[in-house]
Amino acid sequence: MPFAVYMEMDPYGAAELQPIVEHVERVSPNAVTPGRLNMEPHITLAVNDGLDPEPIAKALDRFSADISTPSVKLSSIGLFPGPASVLFAAPVVSAELLALHRDFHAAAASAGVACWPHYLQGNWVPHITLGEQLSPEEAGAAISGAIGLWQPVAASLHRISLVHFHPVELLWHRQLPG
Repeated sequence: MPFAVYMEMDPYGAAELQPIVEHVERVSPNAVTPGRLNMEPHITLAVNDGLDPEPIAKALDRFSADISTPSVKLSSIGLFPGPASVLFAAPVVSAELLALHRDFHAAAASAGVACWPHYLQGNWVPHITLGEQLSPEEAGAAISGAIGLWQPVAASLHRISLVHFHPVELLWHRQLPG
């Protein structure tokens, strides 16, 4: 089972995305959404297979000890297309966000953690998943409805977490100072 490290949106920013998540859930009874997983909307920094959680938790302790709550501005929605499409909110890719990702991977590398290729520097597309496992028809309906509900969102990433999934099991987290 895979592991993920992600940064959760603050409750106010998450609430701004809730109408779109609910729309996706109406469009697709089988879509995987933050609500159906009992998770907050988040930006994933890395996904890994079969790691030992203890070294990465120690690396996360060191990494997160000195970071403040990063701000993000969600400026658009998008779609990773395919037979199991993903609807997402896209943050403005800032120097702060890229540095956070880079520094996380440096800390994770010191713990001997390998990452799925599309989460590595140069491949990473920061995003907040609003719905996944959408058929092409569901993806079309989801994005069509989301367009009418969309508004830019300013938020902060207030917590960093390590989880094992599916089902989602929280292994470690830290609230970041504001």
